[in-house]
Amino acid sequence: MTRRGEMLDDAWYMDYAAGTLKSEGEDVLMAAHVELSDEARGRVEELEKIGAALLMMAPENEPLPFTADDLLAAEGALAPLEVGDVTRHEAYVPQALGDFLQRIHKTIRWEFLGPGLNKAMLWTGPDGEKLWLLKAQPGVAIPQHGHNGSELTLVLKGSFWDGEQQFCPGDVEYADEAAAHDIRIDDGGECICLALTRGKLRYDNPILKLFQVFTGL
Repeated sequence: MTRRGEMLDDAWYMDYAAGTLKSEGEDVLMAAHVELSDEARGRVEELEKIGAALLMMAPENEPLPFTADDLLAAEGALAPLEVGDVTRHEAYVPQALGDFLQRIHKTIRWEFLGPGLNKAMLWTGPDGEKLWLLKAQPGVAIPQHGHNGSELTLVLKGSFWDGEQQFCPGDVEYADEAAAHDIRIDDGGECICLALTRGKLRYDNPILKLFQVFTGL
């Protein structure tokens, strides 16, 4: 399936608030999403308040799946953002991503992906999960593809269309093995996205399958 629109299922925001996301890659992408999207930030704050109320009401012998420490950690994650080392990066880089790149001593290095397309690999998890940047030029149509795993795509700059749905800065799209993308970049300007993928992309075109060997995606 493809989750169309700027928001994800509530479970993502609850796990982010509780500090129970599955991987470091998910932590970084969700932190950047909450940083860039007022609606996402408001949803996390709402879920945090609900969690705090449930914690107060829960009987002592029925522990909740999160603790007071989890809520305090979430409160810290939602504190007002300060200008830090992210200023060393391009303006499109959210602070959450900039801080992560500094911590792992990684710089953004763009590589050719296709006509009008570049990628920058940032991080690979222990299970092959990949966090990477995609830069696409105005008007480019990305070859139709599916997935052999899940994909989260967060727009950092510009916008793109997947079918009839537009995604703008701060919006995030979720796709799994059942999804088929028909993506085109807005004509108004360059689009840069942060993607987190599990498993390789799936192409029906044999030429694209061959090219995939060189892209690593």
